[in-house]
Amino acid sequence: MSDGLPVHAEILKLARLLERDPATLEYLDQLPADELRMLRGQATDVMFDAHGKALARLATASKVLPTGLIATLAQRAFGPVLAARVAGLLEPGRAAEVADKLPDEFLADVAIALDPRRASAVIARIPPRRIGAVGRELLRREDYITLGRFVGYVGDEGLRAALEPMDGRALVQVAVVLEDTDQLEHVINLLSPSQLDDAIERAREAGLLAQLGPLASTLPSARAASS
Repeated sequence: MSDGLPVHAEILKLARLLERDPATLEYLDQLPADELRMLRGQATDVMFDAHGKALARLATASKVLPTGLIATLAQRAFGPVLAARVAGLLEPGRAAEVADKLPDEFLADVAIALDPRRASAVIARIPPRRIGAVGRELLRREDYITLGRFVGYVGDEGLRAALEPMDGRALVQVAVVLEDTDQLEHVINLLSPSQLDDAIERAREAGLLAQLGPLASTLPSARAASS
């Protein structure tokens, strides 16, 4: 990708993390994308490590509660942000059981606030059907940033379920903000031919085909569109 697109993507993700308007962070566009990514990682660590002892005690206390009660408390007392902070501290299998009792809309709210690095073992235990359902909810909200952050943490079946309802426009938006740009080629390999053709056309219309390199070189139709 060109330098401009990764920097723009990092500013969007940092703004989401800080709950700021991306326009207020445009002064950071002179920094390399790697430095912005490091800054975002440091900010995430500070936010998740705050009140760490209290969160650890909460996670420990949850071990003696039924998973159904934990799910109810998560929705009515904790809220999605606190639930996201605690998720990575729970035993992964138990956290996945709790997640299975939560509605898709709430899980989408948790996903927005979750650091997938800290909950990768939990995410790996979420069934593909739930990943697909949460992905559809995030797609309905046009939350491409959250979708892009989780691409490298779900298995192929879950990723297929999340990608299945996306049209070319959504696919390009997700591609722009992928957390790991090396995943783009893998994503492309999971798309249907019609999805890929639509994504190529949308990327060409937006002037992004050259920046999204794998799109421009995977299939003959992509090479023709870029010429």
